Amino acid sequence: MKLIELAAAGLLAACTALAAPPAQAQAWPSRPLTMIVPQGAGGSTDALARLIAQALGGRIGQTVVVDNKAGAGGVLGVSAAAKAPADGYTLLLGSNTTMAANTFLYANLPFDPLKDFVPLALAADAPFAFVVPAASPFKSLRDLLAAAKAAPGKLNYGSGTSSALLCTELLKTNAQINLVKVPYKSSAQGLTDLIGGLLDVICEPLSSSMPNVKAGRLRALAQTGAQRSSLAPELETVAEAGAPGMAYSAWLGFYAPAGTPRDIASRLSTELLAIARDPAVAEKIRTIGFDPRPGDAEALAALQRAELTTVGATVKAAGIKAE
Repeated sequence: MKLIELAAAGLLAACTALAAPPAQAQAWPSRPLTMIVPQGAGGSTDALARLIAQALGGRIGQTVVVDNKAGAGGVLGVSAAAKAPADGYTLLLGSNTTMAANTFLYANLPFDPLKDFVPLALAADAPFAFVVPAASPFKSLRDLLAAAKAAPGKLNYGSGTSSALLCTELLKTNAQINLVKVPYKSSAQGLTDLIGGLLDVICEPLSSSMPNVKAGRLRALAQTGAQRSSLAPELETVAEAGAPGMAYSAWLGFYAPAGTPRDIASRLSTELLAIARDPAVAEKIRTIGFDPRPGDAEALAALQRAELTTVGATVKAAGIKAE
């Protein structure tokens, strides 16, 4: 009889163990997280990712590993994030380029930036600047716009990145001017020719432009943010300098694969927003070359939708074909 009772008790215990989910499956996070960055290591975006990853790891009690997956303008990294398990252990650092512009610049994109991801939090953005050679006759953006209107198609601009292309095409549409595009494989090549006087203007990130401006190699005409930037508060916005209604910046925000459990996504959103709002973190973000721009999941989603609308209209107006 005792043997039968013991066997029954053992069977009941086994069934109970099978019915209850493992404790480790209930506790999140129980292992390190991965933050996919669709750019190479060593740049400003990578530096921002590592700053946030370290802070997030401290708040959730797990290591957050930065995984740089560069290639195809960010498509490779975003595609990898879209295919990752939606279990709360993969994050993506997305941008205006990877989560909006690439939709119009690449044919057969292997992911849907809206359907395949859950927005978590907005972290920072970086305005661009229209810069000209130091010896350029253009002392202001108004000078450049006036010259472009007086001689349509005479002035040119360098385009080494999709952001440089879209930024300038947006100005062309807004100001109703005609500038001739000179394509480059990288922004560095374009800047070299600009400094050498072979180009008239380039739209480059403000953070990477200012060292050349301060060294006397370039002159900044205006920056493209909606507001003046803490990176160069003395520099007018494009809207202030003659192109009202225009604004363009490289924003950065965090996403998770679609299907990530709602409670985990909510926790990540809360933690990431708290990090972005931390004054000490904000100061470090500025030293990297970005303006802090904390925003919740809804703010990031709204910004992404607006970017898709604006870029779509710009691409159509410019006649840019997806490649």
